[in-house]
This record gives sequence, structure tokens and C-alpha cells, in this order.
Amino acid sequence: MELLHYTFTLMVHTIGKSLVEKSSNMFQVLVVLCVVVCCNLTSAFAQEADILIADFEESSFSKWQQEGYAFRKGPANIKYKNTYKIKGFRGKGFASSYMDKSLKHVGSLKSPEFLVERDYINLLLGGSPFVNDAGVKLLVDGKEVLSIAAVKGYNLNETSIPVKKYKGQKAQILIYDKSPGYWGLILVDHIVQSNKKIGYEPLVLPINITEKLLIFPVAKFGTARQMDIKVDDVIIHSISVCLAMKDEDVAWWGYLDMSDMIGKKAIIALEAKVNSNIQKMIQCSAEPRLLQLQHFDKFRPQFHFSQLQGWNNDPNGMVYYDGKYHLFWQCNPLGTSWGNMYWGHASSPDLIEWTEHKRALRSGGGKGLPLNMRHDSMATGACFSGSGNIDHNNSLGLNTAEKKTLLLFNSDMNAGIAIFSSQDGINFKRWMKQYPLGLSGRDAKVVYHKPTQQWIAVSCLDNKQHGKHYPIFTSKDLQSWELKQNFLDMHECPEFLELAIDGDKNNKKWVLMEANGKYFVGDFNGEKFIPDTKEKQTTIISGSCYAGQCFSNTPDGRAVYIAWAGFDTDNTVFNQGFTIPMDLCLKTVDGGKVHLYANPVYEIKKLRRKIEIDTSTIELNKNVKVYALALAGDLYDICLSIEKKGSPKSFSLKIQNMEMTYDFESQRFDDHHVPMKGGKVTLRILVDRPTIEFFMADGYAYKLHERKNLSGSHLNKITFSAEVSGTDKVLINNFKVYPMKSILKKNGE
Repeated sequence: MELLHYTFTLMVHTIGKSLVEKSSNMFQVLVVLCVVVCCNLTSAFAQEADILIADFEESSFSKWQQEGYAFRKGPANIKYKNTYKIKGFRGKGFASSYMDKSLKHVGSLKSPEFLVERDYINLLLGGSPFVNDAGVKLLVDGKEVLSIAAVKGYNLNETSIPVKKYKGQKAQILIYDKSPGYWGLILVDHIVQSNKKIGYEPLVLPINITEKLLIFPVAKFGTARQMDIKVDDVIIHSISVCLAMKDEDVAWWGYLDMSDMIGKKAIIALEAKVNSNIQKMIQCSAEPRLLQLQHFDKFRPQFHFSQLQGWNNDPNGMVYYDGKYHLFWQCNPLGTSWGNMYWGHASSPDLIEWTEHKRALRSGGGKGLPLNMRHDSMATGACFSGSGNIDHNNSLGLNTAEKKTLLLFNSDMNAGIAIFSSQDGINFKRWMKQYPLGLSGRDAKVVYHKPTQQWIAVSCLDNKQHGKHYPIFTSKDLQSWELKQNFLDMHECPEFLELAIDGDKNNKKWVLMEANGKYFVGDFNGEKFIPDTKEKQTTIISGSCYAGQCFSNTPDGRAVYIAWAGFDTDNTVFNQGFTIPMDLCLKTVDGGKVHLYANPVYEIKKLRRKIEIDTSTIELNKNVKVYALALAGDLYDICLSIEKKGSPKSFSLKIQNMEMTYDFESQRFDDHHVPMKGGKVTLRILVDRPTIEFFMADGYAYKLHERKNLSGSHLNKITFSAEVSGTDKVLINNFKVYPMKSILKKNGE
């Protein structure tokens, strides 16, 4: 082809030269020159144009050779894309080994032979990152010459395979899935030959740190790739992120803290798209860059705390220190999906107004990296769950006369449980003497037991010997730990605390709770926990929230609990949230059993506006079975009491798309036992933009509901209904509706 092009061009030039020599007519010269240019452009275009190998827009794989059943009878189409939110394919079809909600099938697709005529084979590729499990192979003259895997994820990314050295030879593409496991998955689309390289390549970007933050453009969608930031050869951040490579692809601007590096030069190593603008887009900034004010985000909680940006899950490290409640949580600073696992940090003097601080702990640089080669607040692996407390007896020798040390007990997933300490409540560094501590398990809740003057650590562990369980350890110095008990059949994120019964400080019990909210009440002698019952109890309804924890070291031993509220907020700068802070207490119920109660902290009442509805009694009977009231806003604190007269069958409450029904005979709200007292049961309902929270029977039971797609809209109405007959009645007493203030500041406030 190149020889033909050269011969044709030489011929045209020769003819043109001859014409020019024989004629002085300028018009003829211009015509000849135009002919020459057009011929060259046409030839160049013919040489550079992409050659399509496959776009998978047909209903079958046509001439491709197929083995196994991984790819079914034909390409996946657009209806399959939402299974794992698959994005990045072109047109309607793509090759996928994930179809019909199954990953277990294996197999391959082999293309017809083609002649290699360009420098690259370009394609869109996603799925497994493990080349031995799934990927794409290039066969030349029937022999495998290379294989590639995807960057892990459900987005199909632009990828180039260099094939210049195989020009003129016959080749085939083999798409394969050899693994029936979870990441046995390959996604491929739009395979072409091209002389243009696409995809990503390594980039090293030096930047002078002039402000406390580095801001990054986060993409609307794509696959996260590794980015490392070093200063003086020390890893400052090591994080996986999907960066936007041009302005129009920016979904939001994330940030990483560099406040202790101002005046130094950082080296950012990342993968950048070919010919991208990312070098100009990463900048220093004194403040986060917001595309929209928090207050106007329709999914943003208005009187619950929410982090400014990124994903959150478990609350961690919760502790009262230096006059403030300090809340920490697992978070992804540069993404709205699970990953990276830094620890976010906010504090509040009153559990209402929160100030978000710089992130306390950072995901790690990997095994084998010496501690002195990473930032002081950086773990080895991901920073999973843990707890916080104050070094009451100066076990680590860091206390001063003026101030005790704040300790965070973190689960470093590449090492083990470790301690990070702080003298100011904001800046944290590893306790270097022993890393990790040597406690087995993870998610350790560490409490100080005054009667025995020792530390108690309850972690979680899953092994063949005991299954899912809580090991319980003791220590005098936070350094040498002794296993005292394996408490069986418990899973993740333990909470362990002592509470007074019915307010009597001379009569206390211990509560051992797991991540799903189920718990035991019992006695603890400093070494072993003995439960009062064989069966777990329920206050926090399982499945509605998760991984709750109480603040340590609170004034007067107050037990304030916050859990992870798992609601998806697509297309926003943050994702997930937290429950309202709750006061926990123990009360004696019928039969002498001790039950854990949960109610909103009393401080929340400060956010109530002027009452909107105040009705003493609403009666539902055989003539009036449904009663609806209009509401004007979307943020509410609602209180009422339900009373039965006679033998009504049920009562239902509906708020927007959420409905709960109380069965009077079984005394259950839906599937949850909620006992009546004197023929009555109370309800307190907190309605925020993304969630609705129910506190039932004075706090006997709690359940969180998501408002789903109606977040941010007015409630319009609340509807009561009852199944009654004859003279039976249901009375709704003391019905009060308080609009709530937002804790977020509007522009200019």
C-alpha cells in the first residue's frame, strides 16, 4: 500500500511539472496543484481511516467462533446495562460474559482472520483485572502474541493494543472468560484497527503546593485508576480515582488535604488519557470547589450531618473530647462509590451543628512500604472500622498536664488493628512503638473498664474454629493483650457499653451489639460477658441501617448512637449518610426483661419551627376509615399516639411512597414487634430529604426508611387509615407536626 501511494504521488508530480513548464497559464498551474493536493489527501485519508473489526450491533456473533456458553447466543444489548450499571459501550450492543444475572459460565469468542494494516487495535474494554481469569488475546498466524485484561470495573474504557510490528500478517482477536468466580467477567465493544493511539498512559506531574488543598476533577463515570502523591519521596496520598480528562466530563471537584506540605513540591503519578488536559485541571486551592451549594442539593440531608463530598459508610472512632463530639467515618474522598477508605472527621458541641475537618486517616501505600516512607496518618491498607477513646491512664505516655491524648483504633486491612493518636483532636499520627497492636480480628471497640482499671477490646473475627464471633481481650497498657473470651455468633462492628436500668446508676447492665443492631443485655466482670438471654434482642430494625456506634467518654456516661444510613444519591457529589443521633437507655418491660430503647437526642428539638399542625384527637371509625392532612414542606418532626377503642384490626400510616401498618392483635408494625402500653402506642417520625425515621413505642423500636426518588419534594400529605367495623375506633391523639430548620447555611447566611 505504501509503495502504491509513493508511485502514484510521483506520477502526479511529474505530470504537474510537465504542464507547468509547457504553459504560462497560471490557472492551469493552480488546477494542477489542486489535483496534486487532493490526490495526496485522498491517499492519506485512505491510509489513516480506521478499519472496523467488530461493533457487536448484530443480534448474533456472525462469523466469530464461539466456545462455551459465557457469551450466550449473541451480544448483550442495552437492556442488560443496568445489571451492574454498565457504561461506556457504543451503540446498543456489546460482547459480555455477564448476562442473565450469572457469572458462572465460561467460554470464548474468536474473530475471523484479518490483515494487520494499522499501528494499533483499539477497543472498549471492561470487567476483570485478572488476565488469567478473563481478557482479550491477540493471535498472529494462529499463535498467541499477547493478552490484556481490563482495569477492574463495569465501565468499558478506551484501550490500545500496539500491533505495528505485525503489519502485513494475519491476526485474530480472542475474547475469553475462564473463571466462574465473582470477577469472571469481560466486557468488549467497538474493535477497530487504527493509526491513532487511545486509552491511558503514565503521567508524572510536579506541582508546587501553595494552598492547603489539591483539587481534582472527578469524572461523571469511568474506571478508577491509581494515583500516588509524593513529597520528598514520602507517600502523602495513595488513592484510586476516576479523573475527568476534559472540562465537559467533570461531574464534581474533589479535594485532598496538603495543609502540612505548603511550600513544598509534590510529585503526582497517575494514568492520564492520551492528549488529555489533566495537567492544567489539577490545582491548589484554599477551599473546596463546589459546583452547587449544599443547601440546594435536593438529596442532601438538611438536619442530619452529611459529609461534603464522596462516599461514606460506617461511623467510627466516635468520642467526646475537649468539649466536642467527634465523629469519624469510612469514606472515599474522590468517589461516590465504595473504595479507598479514608476516615472522615467532623465535630459538634451539641450534636446538631457540625464542622467537617480534614480527613483523619488515609488508606495505605501497600505492604512492604516502610512506615517512614508514608504520611504519619497513613495506614498500610484500607482504613476499615474501629473506635475512639481517651487515654485515661496515660497508657502510651503521651498525655500532658494540660491535655489527655485522643486515640483512634483503626482496622488496617493490610496489617491489623493499630493506634493513631492526636493531641489537638484534628491531626493524627501512628503510634510507632508497636504497629499493629497484635489484637486478632478487626473493627475493635476499645473501652476503659474502671472497676478493674484495664482496657477491654472487642473485635470481630471469622474463622473455622468459631465462625463469626467476637474475641474479647484485656490489657493494662494498650500494648500487651490477653484473650479472655470468644463470644460466638456475632458479626462486624461491635459496640460494647454499660447502661443504667430505668435510670438507676446503682443498677447497670452491659450491652453487646453487632453491626445489624441485634444485641444481648448481660453482665461483665472485666473478663467475660454473660448474657441474660439466649436469643438476641432487637431495637434497631435490621436492614434499615448498619454498623452503629456510641460516643466514648461522654459527659455523665450518656450513650449517643449514630449508624450508617445507606441510601444511594445518584448524580450528586456525596453518597450515603447517617442516622439522627440517638440516646440509648435500658428499661424494664413486661415480664421483667430489660430492653434497649432509642430516641432522638433532645437537642434536635432546637431545630423545630413554629408548629404547623396541632390536633388533639382524630377519630377513625366505620364511617371515616381514611383521614388525610396536607403538609407544606419537606422537613418535619412528627409526633402522635395511636389508641384503640374496641377491637380494631389495624392502623396504617402513609407518607409519600412509604407506608407502615400496625396490627393490633399481634402488636406489630409490619414485621416488627412494637408493644402497646395501656392500649396505646406512640410514634415519632423524623422526615429529612433522603430519609424517614420512625421511633415507635417511646423508643422501643427504631426503623429507617429511604424516601427514594421523592427526596427533596414536598410531602403534600400524610394519610391515616384503619381497618375497623361496628363500634370499633382508632384514635390518633396529640398529633403535632413541626417543620424543621436546616443546619446548612444558605448563601449569604
